[in-house]
Amino acid sequence: MGQDEAQNKHLIMLLEPDGFLTELTKMYTRNKETGTVWVTLKRSALKRLPRRGSGVAVVDAEVILDPSNSDWVVLARASDGKKKISATVPLQKADRFNKSMTLIQKAHMDGLKETAKKSKKGRGVVGKKKA
Repeated sequence: MGQDEAQNKHLIMLLEPDGFLTELTKMYTRNKETGTVWVTLKRSALKRLPRRGSGVAVVDAEVILDPSNSDWVVLARASDGKKKISATVPLQKADRFNKSMTLIQKAHMDGLKETAKKSKKGRGVVGKKKA
């Protein structure tokens, strides 16, 4: 594997919301029998704050992180360990996107295994022995 291939392996593809949902469906299909898909959603202003100790003047973080700011977007990410995808969704379209993503996730929940439930039989009061 060359250096360029190694660098491309960990690149995140930034997609449009509909493209993200299509790729997420493909990712779930690829990992149906064995594998895991991690999905994260978070609110983002898509602005970088300077690192501590970098010597760069600190911008007023309260202005950047103001919740009333209309520049917020939802950052959606998904990974199966081999491929990473992401999308930014404006807040106005976030509800529709979330409903669509929930439908995709529910449709691919059939591959989950049921956990064995422990029996409550034999659990008595502590300190008393059965005769």
